Amino acid sequence: MSKVQYETLYHGIPASSGITIGAVLVLGSKSLDFNDAKTIILEENIDKEIYSFQAALKKTKEQISDIKEKIKSQINSRDLAIFDSHLLIVDDRALISETENFITEHLTSSEYAFSQVVNRYIKIISSLPEKYMQERSKDIEDVAHRVLANLKGESCLCEDALPGQRIILAKDLTPSETVLLDKDNTQGFVIGTGSQTSHTAILARAMKLPAVLGLHNIFSEVQSGDIIIVDGFTGTVILNPTEETQNIYLEKELKNEVFFSSLLTEKDMTSETTDGHIIKLAANVESVDDVEDINTYGAYGIGLFRTEYLFINKDQPPSSEEQFVVFKKLAQVAKKKPVVIRTIDIGGDKLSEKNIFNSLNEQNPFLGSRAIRLCLQDGNIQVFKDQIMAILRASAFGNIKIMFPMITCLDEVYKTKSIVNEVKQECDEHGFLYNKKIEIGIMIETPSAAMIADHLAEVVDFFSIGTNDLVQYTLAVDRSNENVAYLYQPSHPSILKLIDQVVQAARRKKIWVSVCGEMAGNPFFVPLLIGLGVNELSMSPASIGPVKRIIRKIEMYETEILAKEALLCSCASDALNLSKEMLYNIAPETIEIITKGS
Repeated sequence: MSKVQYETLYHGIPASSGITIGAVLVLGSKSLDFNDAKTIILEENIDKEIYSFQAALKKTKEQISDIKEKIKSQINSRDLAIFDSHLLIVDDRALISETENFITEHLTSSEYAFSQVVNRYIKIISSLPEKYMQERSKDIEDVAHRVLANLKGESCLCEDALPGQRIILAKDLTPSETVLLDKDNTQGFVIGTGSQTSHTAILARAMKLPAVLGLHNIFSEVQSGDIIIVDGFTGTVILNPTEETQNIYLEKELKNEVFFSSLLTEKDMTSETTDGHIIKLAANVESVDDVEDINTYGAYGIGLFRTEYLFINKDQPPSSEEQFVVFKKLAQVAKKKPVVIRTIDIGGDKLSEKNIFNSLNEQNPFLGSRAIRLCLQDGNIQVFKDQIMAILRASAFGNIKIMFPMITCLDEVYKTKSIVNEVKQECDEHGFLYNKKIEIGIMIETPSAAMIADHLAEVVDFFSIGTNDLVQYTLAVDRSNENVAYLYQPSHPSILKLIDQVVQAARRKKIWVSVCGEMAGNPFFVPLLIGLGVNELSMSPASIGPVKRIIRKIEMYETEILAKEALLCSCASDALNLSKEMLYNIAPETIEIITKGS
């Protein structure tokens, strides 16, 4: 029996939307058993232990490759690349040689030697300040568990069929365990660790299963067989729900399905306000595999194609030809729809385990060598040119535009445009076709860029406001730090004024403005952005339907009045409340469902 018999509510991190009700299967936490007694071996058995270690590595590689083959039809290529990174860990020469040296020098078993060496790796990476790198320590743990299991002749967790429909509850769940679960019987996830950027969260979204992460305080109160409700919209988990509560959530689940199905029937409708103003709705895309989503959800085009995922977890940068194949396919699948390709935006929270760029391990990577700064360094210019060459060549096959991230001054724009001109000359010399008038835009995601928008507007064809970083840099708030999350306020007066300044500068020079940060897909900010004069909103494909429905109920004139009032507000909450009031007046049911799942 559960320790708790009454209905209990828990709040965690909403990682994958959806609602599910069912019985829990609690997966026990594993340990690498770093404290096992040291097993001493005879010197003549050193080669035998090293052979056993190498055999375990070989078997681990085969298992990971089998997993990848098994699930390649279930998830897209970007998410599948997680297992490429696992294969790189198994092949890590430093890890292998250190383990073999440990066996030789300390005369210990391969299990003990490997656990000691890999534990040190995990501790080092876990202690790094970058959240992305901390998350990657989980991948090393995943591989380490599998290697140790093979050394000991044990089977890995989660490879058997589940005993019927179950919600998985675990203190931690590695990527390979996640995808090996019996998908037909897995209803959702409740995980004690992780964040919205963890691989478990990514895979849960790819599997389209509700997930709540970061719940540390539920495990002492629940056991397998207990009934729980998982609400991936709000991050709520309810243990031992009453029959009344279950009926409420069953109704929410049904309403949710009906609502999102109805949105798909509206995908071909124009994104137009009641008084005839068209607001273009584009999609943020990370993989060619996701491009069909622009047709499924009725996007105007691709407002942001993130190219960094072609580079992460690679031993070396992809060649220009490899990137050209991707960009060409992107253009062809999108047909005549516009496609904005952002050049490499690696750095900050998107560092790769493999340092394929000439970059330093910096204490504050968000303020260091990232994005365009990294690309313009002497040692990286050729990698940058290769990507621009690929984009230019692909522009002959569709409506492709090029965009540069993390611009802070005019000099950076001049340098990048000069490089584009150099690569155009190379295209001419090789006889490559390309759009000679390809549009060049920049991301406005720093206060400095917003403040000189009038000068930048003279030398580019469009702006795309990256509100995620603009908010972070303007308010000096790390958006991944839960201790200061309450200060991350997109409707802060300073942010609205910077957006207004950018839009006004663009209007004077007759160039268009998009917003491609999280603000664009959040219904509560849509009236503010439209009223400020933004021409295009680019968001995750699934957000397009709800935003389009809201726009079709809005009057442009009223949003302009709203924006003027918001610009006079002294705090973020006042401006946000103005927008919420408008939305609840014109589309109350839509707001309730997309924010609460009901």
